[in-house]
Amino acid sequence: MMSSDKRPRSSSLGLIVLLVATFTFAFAASLQAQVLSDPRVAEFDPSPDHRVVLDNGDPAVVRYELGVYPIGVSTPVGTVDMGKPSPEADGKIRFDFSAHVTAWSLPGGDYEARVSAIGPQGSAPSDPSNPFTFSTSPACQYSLSTTTVWASASAGNYAVDVATGAGCEWVASSALPWVMMGTAGGLGSGPVPFAVQANPSSSSRTGIIEVGQQTLTVRQDGAATACNYSLSPTSASVDPAAGGSVSFAVGATAGCSWTAATSDSWIAISGAAGVGSGTVSLTVAPNASSAPRTGSVSVEGQTFTVTQAGAGPSCSYTVTPTVFSLPSEGGGGEVEVGTDSGCGWTVDSNQSWLVPAVTSGSGHAHFKFTAKPNNGMTNKAGKLTVGPWDITVFQSGKPRRTR
Repeated sequence: MMSSDKRPRSSSLGLIVLLVATFTFAFAASLQAQVLSDPRVAEFDPSPDHRVVLDNGDPAVVRYELGVYPIGVSTPVGTVDMGKPSPEADGKIRFDFSAHVTAWSLPGGDYEARVSAIGPQGSAPSDPSNPFTFSTSPACQYSLSTTTVWASASAGNYAVDVATGAGCEWVASSALPWVMMGTAGGLGSGPVPFAVQANPSSSSRTGIIEVGQQTLTVRQDGAATACNYSLSPTSASVDPAAGGSVSFAVGATAGCSWTAATSDSWIAISGAAGVGSGTVSLTVAPNASSAPRTGSVSVEGQTFTVTQAGAGPSCSYTVTPTVFSLPSEGGGGEVEVGTDSGCGWTVDSNQSWLVPAVTSGSGHAHFKFTAKPNNGMTNKAGKLTVGPWDITVFQSGKPRRTR
């Protein structure tokens, strides 16, 4: 039967200590003076309502809770939910609570325990147990979910989880001016929030904060360096037939990396990457085509331009006529040069008296020449040379006078 207030009834029995191997304290009516050291098992009589069922079908006692109190203190240092264990053959309920004590922060001195029967209508505590002590207070153990937090250069919020016993207190502190703790401490396991300020330097920084006797290392990246790049010179022209090598200097902010790249297969790059200032060398292949070409090398948004003319045509030449005969009075002639457009040619004379009107030309053309008078009586000859061809000019001497 339930009491008039319908709360579960607890055994209103005092606690006595039974000196057994498991160091049990028991809730009973007498022998409360004996003090037990380091108990492990709570032994108590179940509530008279242990098996009572309410009118709505719910059990009057849902569970039991064990509380450990410093003597004369109304707030427990720790509680244990025992569930609703069944009485043993002698009618007693026994519960080993020793594993739970290791997570409590114990102030020391003498303690007493109470068991409360808890049901839908409330709870009813037992009388206190015999006094007892713990020879040593279990040390609280702490661990962190990580020992290092990597923070970006920008400001941000972070957290680490601390794991410890339910009654274990911990303190969180930071001596770092750039790390602000979101909490000064706590009780039991839980998150530890903190804020990291932006790093104004390009150098990374590292510091330590203390959480529950553990050290947490905070590493923060340095701010990104503003990199500037320049090229000198910015262009070059390369011989079409032989190709060649050219180079240019890369100017870069200290610590800034760069890469040189080209999509032109006829340009090969040496020294294609670097950090800070450096030099890039290029090897340019000969241009077998008659068409000129332009290529480029890019370095972090900067462009170096390579220009190369087309290969000249394969030139062949003809001259017409190749022989001239002139009188002693002198005179001249005209030569036709046959060759392809763009093919240049030159005219040379091996005699001072034989003078071409031009010394060079290009493509198919005509040029004239003159021969000075021959005041001697001996015939003479001279040559004009155009490319591989010679043009021979004969000139008669003055005729002899007869008497």
